[in-house]
Amino acid sequence: FVEWKEKYSLENEHIDKQHKFLIQMLNDLAEAGPGDKESVACTCLSRMEKYAQEHFQDEEKLMRDNGYLLLDEHIKEHEGFIRQLEDYKEAVFTKYVPFQDMLEYLNNWLVEHIIKSDRKYARFMRGD
Repeated sequence: FVEWKEKYSLENEHIDKQHKFLIQMLNDLAEAGPGDKESVACTCLSRMEKYAQEHFQDEEKLMRDNGYLLLDEHIKEHEGFIRQLEDYKEAVFTKYVPFQDMLEYLNNWLVEHIIKSDRKYARFMRGD
């Protein structure tokens, strides 16, 4: 399970709220566990994919509106995450996916993305 930490905050209430919700979705996936995992995992991954796309659109608009210079690089990171979610959704039905590996990847990607990439645009917009 992932717990929200203040160090993840970008000092943007809307974006922080979305990040908290994505973390909750990861926790929902972890809670589903490997038991009935195919259908439950696919449902969780689908919800996460849909919400992540909405969140990424909000972030990208914010960056675009503020003239963020690394926008294209940031968009590529978002696209990679969405592709990975799609791959996981397909893989849970077609081949063995170690459940823990999937959770670790998603957790690590999200936390690292917030701490590194998202923090860069937040600093840029604050003028730091």
